[in-house]
Amino acid sequence: MGCAGHATMTFTPARPLLPALPKLLVLPILLVLPILLVLLAMGDARAAGEGHVRALRERTEIVIRADHTVDQTVDYTWRAIDTAGAETLGQQYVNWDARRQTLELLAAETIPASGEPVPVDPSGIQVQDGMLGGVSFPDKRLLQVTFPKLAAGDAIRIRYRLVQKVPDLPGGMSHVMFLQGDMIRDDSAITVRHPRALDVKVAANGLLQKEESSVSGERVLRWQYHSRDTGLPEPNAANSWRRTPYLMLSTFASWQAIADAYERGAAPKAAVTLAIRALASEVAGQAGEPREQARLLYDWVRTNIRYVASYVGDGGWVPNDAATVLERRYGDCKDHVALLEALLAARGIEASPVLLRADQENYTLPDIPVMWFDHAISYLPALDIYLDSTEGSMPFGLLPDGDAGKPVLATRLRSALRRTPLPDPDSFRVERRVTLKVALDGSAERVTEVVGHGRSAVSVRQFLDSVGPGGAADWVRRTMAANGYEGDGSLDVLPQARADVLAVRFTERIRNYVSQPEAGVLSFLPGVNGPVPLAGFAGRFTERERQYDTRCEPFAVEDTMTIELPAAMQVLYVPKNLSIRQEGLAYDATYTRDGTRYHLLRRARASNPRGWCTPQEYQALRPAMNRISRAMHGRLVFVLNDTEVAAAAVKP
Repeated sequence: MGCAGHATMTFTPARPLLPALPKLLVLPILLVLPILLVLLAMGDARAAGEGHVRALRERTEIVIRADHTVDQTVDYTWRAIDTAGAETLGQQYVNWDARRQTLELLAAETIPASGEPVPVDPSGIQVQDGMLGGVSFPDKRLLQVTFPKLAAGDAIRIRYRLVQKVPDLPGGMSHVMFLQGDMIRDDSAITVRHPRALDVKVAANGLLQKEESSVSGERVLRWQYHSRDTGLPEPNAANSWRRTPYLMLSTFASWQAIADAYERGAAPKAAVTLAIRALASEVAGQAGEPREQARLLYDWVRTNIRYVASYVGDGGWVPNDAATVLERRYGDCKDHVALLEALLAARGIEASPVLLRADQENYTLPDIPVMWFDHAISYLPALDIYLDSTEGSMPFGLLPDGDAGKPVLATRLRSALRRTPLPDPDSFRVERRVTLKVALDGSAERVTEVVGHGRSAVSVRQFLDSVGPGGAADWVRRTMAANGYEGDGSLDVLPQARADVLAVRFTERIRNYVSQPEAGVLSFLPGVNGPVPLAGFAGRFTERERQYDTRCEPFAVEDTMTIELPAAMQVLYVPKNLSIRQEGLAYDATYTRDGTRYHLLRRARASNPRGWCTPQEYQALRPAMNRISRAMHGRLVFVLNDTEVAAAAVKP
């Protein structure tokens, strides 16, 4: 099992007319295919219509044995539609775990558009040990096949056999196979064989089951699939796997069985040694309440144990010994969990490893128990709290975005299947206080204060960490230049009385804020959006229809903005007040005037117990969100009053 990367929300600068959409920096997450992880170098083959690559023929044969080991043969022929497709197919990769699997390459050949197949020269077939994508996997092997002189219209063929000698978890196996819409598939077939006495659960979507038969006590299942065009992924999709053609197989009796199998390997790794007991006493021995002890130990682990995605020791789904992790001062997610579990046990606090899929897309589980998970965190049942110590910036009691609202397996508990909590809107709240003072010559000073509460405060801290010590001046320069502004400014941290609140002030002195002072428009925009960009969230509801679920996070935003104008700038139009009430959504925007000052008070609050919406819920929310999106771009319209300008010019 890998450990997922974490998503970080960055501050985005606000533009003069249209705020930027939120920018998410997401580390790559590999799809967990427990008996086979095949990295097919597809490049950017997602294009509407025919695409860049076409699958002419695909055959997958899977043999599941009574001991839950697996023999799989894969044979595929793909054609390059154009030059981009040829570049994509030029190199193909298969990786495997040398301790648990063997790989045999049976065929690799180029099939020219006109002519006979040409086998790949042995020099074009290489095996790399230990490293995949810059991450250390000492027992992994990567097969790379390079096809020479590949051109548009040519095809490639690869056939290989992968044998799973030892199950990844004892007592069962699972396999997950998706047929993505990134290429047209003319002729795909999957055959599965297993002893009839072996209980193999099957879940399939979008495949045509050709037949099921029984031969000499063996059950044989066959599926076919073909497609006529490619498809573009929907933006902000959630649970898109449910609409993607797939085949899932499992011999695990239940989700609890997967949890129990993981726990059999993980439990001994969390043993309490003398060194661990001494450290637990040193860190938390003076604290009275179990919650405070747990907080101190969690803070110690997240601060002192470096997160490194290095798969060493038993690897896979088994962590290293807690004592080893403590000695090395680094480890992956499973190692973090094992050490924290041991430290807590030394203080009499029970903790359970928790398996989940850490991303911002998948919030549901398949219908059958498969090894779906790519991350491990901790659960403290007595305190009913989840902790992820691999996220060094996350305070006690809060989870990263990718961990929240997810179905999980708490492997030590008998009722393993649970769900992590979502932050309520008040713990994912941001205040933005903005003052904009415009001068007659079109220059302006804009001051934006962003105040993050709870999870949003963590995002503010992550933003400051990304700016870095001494980096404020450079960040200000780049941000203003990105908006086309001339001038200078500053970025300052504001003192706060509470630990779960953090605020920054961004001051801009802009020489060219209004390009034509004689007449124009002024937007009620902050200098930076902050961790909850309301315009970006509302702007997601642009598609008329959706096939897939979409993300609908809970959040709360409160904006107070003031625009102060010279008396000579005569305002012709002020946006109208707006109030929206809908299930799970409340929005209010009120505009008022005080002399030459124009004020906006805006509050938005979205509540969703799941963090995602079905296509039907999306349609119900879309009209309200579109009204909010339009309201976010409301502007003052002004003209310059020449009489007032003249009067101002002659004043002593």
